[in-house]
Amino acid sequence: MKKPILIASASFDEHAYGPVAEILNKHNYPVIVYKTDQLLSTDDRYSLTISNDAELTIKYNDQSIMPEDLTSAWFRKIANFSIQDRDTQLAKQLYMNNEVRALHDTVWNLYPEDIWLSSPQKMAAADRKLGQLLIAREIGFNIPRTIVGSDWDYISKELLPSEKARMTIKMMRGVISDGNDIKALYATIVNREKIASIVHHTSPFPGLYQPYITKAREWRITVVGDEVFPVAIYTDNTAKDDWRKHQESESVTFKSEKSPVGIDKMCVEYLGRMGLGYGAFDLIEQPDGCVVFLECNPNGQYGWLEQQLELPISEALAKELISVGAR
Repeated sequence: MKKPILIASASFDEHAYGPVAEILNKHNYPVIVYKTDQLLSTDDRYSLTISNDAELTIKYNDQSIMPEDLTSAWFRKIANFSIQDRDTQLAKQLYMNNEVRALHDTVWNLYPEDIWLSSPQKMAAADRKLGQLLIAREIGFNIPRTIVGSDWDYISKELLPSEKARMTIKMMRGVISDGNDIKALYATIVNREKIASIVHHTSPFPGLYQPYITKAREWRITVVGDEVFPVAIYTDNTAKDDWRKHQESESVTFKSEKSPVGIDKMCVEYLGRMGLGYGAFDLIEQPDGCVVFLECNPNGQYGWLEQQLELPISEALAKELISVGAR
């Protein structure tokens, strides 16, 4: 009997890992889905034991998930769990999430890196936006000028040289808590007038600032191993700031198209440099044809593209997970 494949994820992410698990089952690979958000319930059980002789055992629902008992593993989405009084105790919720995250950072380091589609350690390193830009440029991508600073005058001088100029503000993670609410900050476009209205009551640090890039179209290029799935993104004027904020509206259209010459090869090379088996690239194609690298999400979403455009991404993921086990 074939050894199982571990998918570390969460119950609410079944729409993503479910199709991959079904394909693996058809190839006679049992699948163990480790659901982080269910560990406080009575339905799921987890135990890690280190004996006095340093013998390690790890079980999930009474089944071993020790590395030697697995074919391979996919670090899909280690999610947070919800405490009962989350709505009124957001700070407590965030603290507990940090504890769970710290525990998993320790646990997954006990697994060899070569068992993973992309190891958690490599994914953490690859998720750092500034480092991404440097590696991308080394490979041959065009990258935007990027500033992180604490001085509005300097940032404005460098990125807003004229009244008509615009720049894009991003955050490293883009999620904040406000009272008992979680809010996301999408890419935001500003000009001199907007900066003048906020300069006296806010600091530009720790934001990430780039010149606004004129877009003919954008690209979401999903790469699994050496298989590349390019998707062109067309937006109207209301969605030019950040297509993710508008992706369920008529302002955004996704099309499976051939990417510009050389881009697929650079994406595959980038994953190789980062030691990843999967990545979702966000690129901008300017009106003159110049393609600019924005970022690569080592755990980016892909399900809506697979469904809308019938892209066999789940097939590629299942194939790669089987391949990892055969190395």
